[in-house]
Amino acid sequence: MIALNTAENHSVLPEGFSSLITKALDKLSDEIAGDCRITEFPDLLSFEEWTQTFSRDLARSMVERFVAVRSQQAREKHMKCQECGKSMERHRQSSWNRHTPWGEVRIDEDGYSYCRDCHTSDRSLHSFLGTGRETWSLIVQEAAVDLATDESCQKAVEKLARHHPGVDMHRSMALRLLHHHGDRAREFVAGKLNVALILGTQEANRNNAVVDLEVEYDGGMIPVATLEPMPVEQGQLPEKTPGHGRTKRRKNCRWEEVKVGLAQVPGQVSRLYSVRPTHQLDEAFNDLLALACLKGWTPQTNVRGIADGAQYIRTRMEEVFCNCPFRFILDRPHAKQHLCDVSKLLAETEIINDANQWYAKALCQIENGRAMHVVSELRQAAEKTKNQDIRKAADYFERNEDAVDYAEYRKNGWSSASSEVESAHRHIVQVRLKIPGAWWHPDNVPNILALRMLKANGWWDEYWNQQRKIWKESATQLVQKMQQRPTQRHREQKKSL
Repeated sequence: MIALNTAENHSVLPEGFSSLITKALDKLSDEIAGDCRITEFPDLLSFEEWTQTFSRDLARSMVERFVAVRSQQAREKHMKCQECGKSMERHRQSSWNRHTPWGEVRIDEDGYSYCRDCHTSDRSLHSFLGTGRETWSLIVQEAAVDLATDESCQKAVEKLARHHPGVDMHRSMALRLLHHHGDRAREFVAGKLNVALILGTQEANRNNAVVDLEVEYDGGMIPVATLEPMPVEQGQLPEKTPGHGRTKRRKNCRWEEVKVGLAQVPGQVSRLYSVRPTHQLDEAFNDLLALACLKGWTPQTNVRGIADGAQYIRTRMEEVFCNCPFRFILDRPHAKQHLCDVSKLLAETEIINDANQWYAKALCQIENGRAMHVVSELRQAAEKTKNQDIRKAADYFERNEDAVDYAEYRKNGWSSASSEVESAHRHIVQVRLKIPGAWWHPDNVPNILALRMLKANGWWDEYWNQQRKIWKESATQLVQKMQQRPTQRHREQKKSL
């Protein structure tokens, strides 16, 4: 069963409900006690199934009754204009369906009322319900987006229907809700990280300040696709589709990179993640500092950045953490892979006889602070063979010669591999964005990444509580609009008339 949030989002039951519940439970106790032969309530499972059906039907009926009473109140309340006191005319009677967690509810609306004297209009029912023609309940939206964030929209709506009988949602609607809330999630994440940066850089002595912090960064590939016009020869008209007569297009499939970063306190299991598409490279590194602030970073915190040897990664990490003690550590598996590859090149060019023996010796030198010995040897081999790959390997280890003292790192108990952030690609990004057969439009990638980031960082409930707060504020504004006195503009209109 889908777990809907209960913390900080549901109002306290009205006072009259408590007595109703008590009376209903007393009546139920009498019915069960009177079933001495155990025929009406045969077993616990049957009772649970009966309770589930009963509670669903009761909840749907309660919503229908709420709408019916409010509709009647709206008709009685707004027969006269609030501005001039004269009768208002009803226009465009209509109805719309509201999808609740317990099934569909039909809402009959008298349309809007219009006053010909002061030229004002009003939709009274919207004020009494606290909403406009909103089709999907926010509770259903949360359940659908929750499922669609983890698996395909088709599977999500099928599971939604199984767990919430009566809720029938098409996959296209689930996709629209996914991107709608993904866009809002991006704003939520941006706001949260901006606040963290402001507070983190202003408060030097905080209660949650940490001494040591690790940040990691890595990139991974995801499938994206766009529809582009099919190429035609010069002078020829583009081909049209038979139905709508639109220009035929073809899918251009390719791979783009997603940037993943994390911040963690050494020895702690909990981590905070940042996930960004490739065109948000600067934001991805700024996120690292924001996540560090959420973890207790101060200018006195010793920060260790672990990543592969791409030059821009180290440069940006050092820029972001320039106001604190920072040390870059080259990811050990990447360093070993580069050594293995260059050892094979040296063997192929006959500079060395045994690639494995040279690799083991070079790794030992690098790990014990003698990286420049390996660099010097590679420089000589590159000059002798004119091999550019060997030269690039020499540049790689020379650029990171102060970031490969792995023996020292082990002695200090430091991490020397970015395995956590690399595994994050699988359990945060790839588990959803690399579903077989799925291709994402580049413009939609940030939306799903933001939702995945909410779940990875434990911000899911906080986001939906914010959406409830926004919804209730909007409902309150509708009620206040109904109750407010005539504005100065309307007074002037009345005087002119």
